[in-house]
Amino acid sequence: MLWCLKFSAVVRGANACGRKFAFGLILAGLAFFWLGCARSGSGHASPRVLLIGIDGADLRIIDRLVAAGKLPTFGRLEREGAFGPLRSQEPLLSPIVWTTIATGRRPQDHGVLDFVEIGSDDQPAPITSARRRVPALWNIASEFGRTSGFIGWYASYPAERVKGFEVSDRLAFHQVRSARAGAGATFPDRLVGELRREYGDPVPDLAATRARFVTDPKAVLTPDGTRRLSELSRIFATGEFYRRIAPELQRKYRPDLLGVYFEGVDACGHLFMEDAPPKRPEVAEADYQAFRDTVDRYYEYQDEVLADLLRLEGPDTVTLVVSDHGFKTGEARPNISGRADTGLAPLWHRLDGVVFLHGKSVRAGRPISQATIYDVAPTALALLGVPLARDLVGKPLSDAFLPDGIPAQERIDHYKALPPRPTPGPSVGDSEAIAKLVALGYLSGAGKAIAHDADGRTATSFINEGLVRTYSRDWEGALRAFARASQLDPRNINALAPAAAIFIRRREFDRAGELLGRASQVDPNNYWVRLQKANLDLQTGQLGAAAEELAAVEKIDDRLPGLHLFKARLANASGDSSRALKELKRAESLAESDEVRGEVLLLRAEIETGLGHYAEAESALESAAPFAPPDELAGARGELALARRDDAAAERAFRSAVESDPENSAFERRLGETLDALGRYSESEAAFRQAIAKARIREEKELGYGNLSLLYQKQGKEPQTLAALREGVAAVPDSAPLWGMLGAALGRAGDLDSATEAYERSVSLKPTPLACKTLAALVFERRKDSERAVALWRQSLALDPNQPDVKAFLRRYAR
Repeated sequence: MLWCLKFSAVVRGANACGRKFAFGLILAGLAFFWLGCARSGSGHASPRVLLIGIDGADLRIIDRLVAAGKLPTFGRLEREGAFGPLRSQEPLLSPIVWTTIATGRRPQDHGVLDFVEIGSDDQPAPITSARRRVPALWNIASEFGRTSGFIGWYASYPAERVKGFEVSDRLAFHQVRSARAGAGATFPDRLVGELRREYGDPVPDLAATRARFVTDPKAVLTPDGTRRLSELSRIFATGEFYRRIAPELQRKYRPDLLGVYFEGVDACGHLFMEDAPPKRPEVAEADYQAFRDTVDRYYEYQDEVLADLLRLEGPDTVTLVVSDHGFKTGEARPNISGRADTGLAPLWHRLDGVVFLHGKSVRAGRPISQATIYDVAPTALALLGVPLARDLVGKPLSDAFLPDGIPAQERIDHYKALPPRPTPGPSVGDSEAIAKLVALGYLSGAGKAIAHDADGRTATSFINEGLVRTYSRDWEGALRAFARASQLDPRNINALAPAAAIFIRRREFDRAGELLGRASQVDPNNYWVRLQKANLDLQTGQLGAAAEELAAVEKIDDRLPGLHLFKARLANASGDSSRALKELKRAESLAESDEVRGEVLLLRAEIETGLGHYAEAESALESAAPFAPPDELAGARGELALARRDDAAAERAFRSAVESDPENSAFERRLGETLDALGRYSESEAAFRQAIAKARIREEKELGYGNLSLLYQKQGKEPQTLAALREGVAAVPDSAPLWGMLGAALGRAGDLDSATEAYERSVSLKPTPLACKTLAALVFERRKDSERAVALWRQSLALDPNQPDVKAFLRRYAR
């Protein structure tokens, strides 16, 4: 109460005017005192930004449990704050996405692309912060004089020098005991000893874990259930450790930005979501009875932890609760296991995580839509009053705040580059951490050497870079990354299959087939390889082979969205539009990927257009707009406009498609056809020439020359028609249609001998009813070869029995 005595002395010795001044000082002192109390909560200074990461938190699960009254803290956030889905980016792997959240940069830029790297001892170790090439929130805050404290953030070891503190993910690397942590586990270095003296090591307590998370704690567990519960006990211990140290570290360091990461919800999902309702046939009854509520119980525990952290809020604090992805539940769960040394854990992830904003400057009850993982860092930095770099991908979530609730953002070109940081040496706990990643299904092939380059970068990291670049439509960059992965690990299916998918998209079918052949030799029953083989078969018209591949995939897992997308393509190619639409509905219900959603909606628009259901097609295209690539969306709009006979709209759409993808021969050719319909022949000719020049495969060249010759023929320019077709057969000598068209043009020109030779070439390559009967007439008239003519008429009739004229010729001349 010393402050009160000092102000009393001032009041006693003052005159009337002095009393007013002194009274003002007293009020100011009281205001300062109460503000300090309000900011500190229970004696703790509050952060300006509180960032809480909950790995794998899913909004559907949260909403269900909030409605059941089991998550009061999340319910409070929904009432008092703004919330919604947080769109992530594939591949949905924790170190990649959490580093994206912390940097606001794309994975190919920040460089953290795998769970592991290879150390100087040639052994795998958990990925380190030395792999990160760009500054994270803690670096940026320090650059601009803000203090920060981060606890357990993924890929934060070794801890970096910051204004504030860091407890890296290696102090208690999830289930690896803190006693195993080496130098660099914290900043300052002394913090390791201080935390151990005060809190000890996070020691797993199997009995406490059983009591907390098993539906019937007294139940007899299977050996597998016991093993999994032991894994959970380690994760639970680390969560409790972070829960306990966060308030103390906030009190001691008083950072402007406090970030805490919790892995438990995601890990619990991988360990026990298979046991959740509805019961799956492969789940043992004992495990189902013991663990059917385990995931829900972990959410309830995380809700309690969240309540503790929210007590750190002050009047100026804005809290962000985010997750890197969601988690599939119920009937959406894949049949493929999400654990057990499969390396297929990401199949269980949903693309939408969660974001909650809480604080007095946040609009209460405001829904958040279209937020992405790239928006988290800009929002936190803007709240700290830090300038935003132009190379940040996202933007602050300004709509979730009241007017003036988020400061205006100064812009700069980029943040200060990170200094070189040596890769840390091997740690005692590395092998245990790797074993944990295997147990959760994030790594496969336990005990096998991991392919890597001289810098310790794994083949898998190149594969993940390839996937990231694929989703960004950087095809060349993706192919380079997949090629590097294949160099390091020639038998890696995960490099071969996605590269094949790019070549299929580019219609380079021979290269795709070669890669898929190599992948099939490694594992003929891999679902991803079989899906891409089906894709290739569909693109090349091998419908029977595609059906066989899809049937094989369905036996592996009938809940894959790609399976039903390709089944829809197969049905559509077979003329069964009704079945195709049913398969698309199933694919859409399972789809998490933006890419798959876009493909589903574009195919629906194509089918509805073909059926003459133009309003339905337009609706599908509107829904596809947020997901579909701009060029493909514009191309689909062009097809719809052509079907509606709106040539002007078709021209605008195809021009837009060409602008979005200047190398696409098909869009250029469709633009040429539209200009032809509009009577703008010179522009049409130029477009067809461009399409031919851009063509990468024979089919595209064939179509381009065919369109060009028909354009000349339409205008009565027979010499140009002949020249275009001769040019065409020289460029595509195995094109039966172009040889047939050349035969027709030569016939119109009166050169029947040359016409006969052209038709002979066409029929030898691929006989059609028209080519056969035309050639029959020529050999009958010019060569007087009735026997050959009869054989050709019979061949034509076999290809198309509904030809009265051919039947008449055979009745007359066949013997």
